[in-house]
Amino acid sequence: MPRGVFWLLWDYLKRGRPIGAYVKNRAKNGRYYWVFAIVTPIDGGYLSVRLKPSVLLPTVAAEYQSLLALEKQNELRARDSVKLLLERLKTLGFDNYDAFMATALNQEISGRAAQLHVRRDATDESFDALSGAATAMIERVEAIYATYRSHAFVPLNLRIQAAQLGRDGAAIGAISNNYNLLSLEIKDNLDRFFASAKDVLATIEAGRFQIGVAKLQREVASYFRTEATAGLRGFHDDMVLLDRQQAAYRELATKALRGIADRVERFAEDCAGMKHLASGLEVTRVMGKMESARLSKSEEGLNGFMEDLRAFQEILAGALREIGEFNHTIGASARRIGRALEGSGAGAGRRLPL
Repeated sequence: MPRGVFWLLWDYLKRGRPIGAYVKNRAKNGRYYWVFAIVTPIDGGYLSVRLKPSVLLPTVAAEYQSLLALEKQNELRARDSVKLLLERLKTLGFDNYDAFMATALNQEISGRAAQLHVRRDATDESFDALSGAATAMIERVEAIYATYRSHAFVPLNLRIQAAQLGRDGAAIGAISNNYNLLSLEIKDNLDRFFASAKDVLATIEAGRFQIGVAKLQREVASYFRTEATAGLRGFHDDMVLLDRQQAAYRELATKALRGIADRVERFAEDCAGMKHLASGLEVTRVMGKMESARLSKSEEGLNGFMEDLRAFQEILAGALREIGEFNHTIGASARRIGRALEGSGAGAGRRLPL
């Protein structure tokens, strides 16, 4: 096991946060076994509920082997090992460890259900839709960013064109200034929208992880009850703690989903503001086309700039339409999961073979 993984695990627990981690344990007979451990802090210690991993285990085992080799080769401290781990997660598509452990837990629970030929909970499918829509929304915002950057030269080129035209270029200069102001305002709005969308995705991932933890803790508690009823050695204190924790994590996830539903309304307002700015770009482009037609000697160059404006405006308008659709999906999915959690206790009542 890389030292950095254990350092990260204990760091989460010391900060009062639950964590999911792949752990390679050594048995008393010297052999080893893998688990995906869900470790949660409690007063005076912690609780650990573990799954037999399958879905991501080959990838994780290979990554651990590489990280362990780097630790030994470079005599890395645990903190330095964690930095390498987090950097590697980013290359694998995870913004941070929270995103990784939420995905890992979801995939391991889903893989376990598939191996046991058990249908996934409806909340799992709704979370898939929720996470997919949030990810797609972020991708569309990133696409707008990329288009914005590729057209960032347009105001400067228009100003150069205006300067070359002298007095005849006064209107073009005004159009350039107007476009520049609009584009800067669009950039500011994109920054806010992107940060908010990333925050929503992080909230979704945290909620999905909390629900997964609650499901597993509730399942283990149900086994303890069965053993107690059968007269076997009881685990009353553990059962009480598991019941208490799964209820707390389910409530945390429910509150987070309510917050997402509220955030959707603000997204809609942001989209409306962006669409207004996009309309302003269209007006600017039309004015530029009219001025280009008047200035026949510069028509070809100005037309090219106007085509750049048209391309940017069309991409922006199209992306905003898609973002609006994803926003609707996020709101509907969040409300659907919230109702399911409030009505069925997280859908975690089924017992599966351990």
